[in-house]
Amino acid sequence: MKSSTAGDLQNLSIELSKLTKSLADASGSLPSYDQRQHELQLKELELSLEQLRASVAPKSKFAFKRKANPPVITEQSLLPPKPSTPVTFQVSAEAAEVKWKSTHVSLSSRSNEYLTLESLPEASSQHHEVTISQLDNCIVNLLPALDISALHIKDLTNTLLLLPAINGSIILHHLNRCTLVLACHQFRMHSSKTVDVLLNVSSNPIIEDCSGIRFGVYPTSLSAQGRIVQNSLPVVQDFSHIRPTQSPNWSLFDSQVGVWPTSPTKSREDPKKVLDNVLPNSKFQ
Repeated sequence: MKSSTAGDLQNLSIELSKLTKSLADASGSLPSYDQRQHELQLKELELSLEQLRASVAPKSKFAFKRKANPPVITEQSLLPPKPSTPVTFQVSAEAAEVKWKSTHVSLSSRSNEYLTLESLPEASSQHHEVTISQLDNCIVNLLPALDISALHIKDLTNTLLLLPAINGSIILHHLNRCTLVLACHQFRMHSSKTVDVLLNVSSNPIIEDCSGIRFGVYPTSLSAQGRIVQNSLPVVQDFSHIRPTQSPNWSLFDSQVGVWPTSPTKSREDPKKVLDNVLPNSKFQ
């Protein structure tokens, strides 16, 4: 029984090492939030495994104890103890002024607006995460450059996104009748419909629970601003259609947009007029 338990512990240790290696190999493609969550889960598993090892380890029945020598009483030992010297830490003035700031910025709850890089709150670092959410009838132009590790997009309706190349991943949820111009390392879209995606991506894009999604290449007219070098049609994976046949939820298309709205509109009424020319027509999706 003991050998069986020891073997089980060894197998658990091997599996945990494999999980740790898999997470390390995937660190470049995972959003930083997911990376932190997986690391915390692995630490909890390691702690549980150590506790399990301790609980099944054999305990010694007895041990010889050395008899302690009686304390020697001297004149110094009768004197009251001296107060200990307080430990002080030297903190520089620059370090004292440092404040904890979140590296996550958000652009949300807007409608009928033309939004640019200046619309984003200031971030404490060049490498941070950005969330774009709850936009309606908006044009978001973050060209020419955006140095972030991950971009989360959710709850967008009748919205155009013009984005440069980002080194990290883009995760999207709940989009309806939108046009996206973007480039990234990893692309995942969930629970969205009637969306045109003009994409440059270094891995296969993934969709799930989506319909009416059209994929095309990143526009040549915006490539210089978005710092796009290579551009080709993506090979899409539909997790809602795990079959050898073509998924009915997505297709390839050639965008007919000639001029993209890279300049701010003059009034709140203008975004809707511009969007009618660049957003997908739900009648034909």
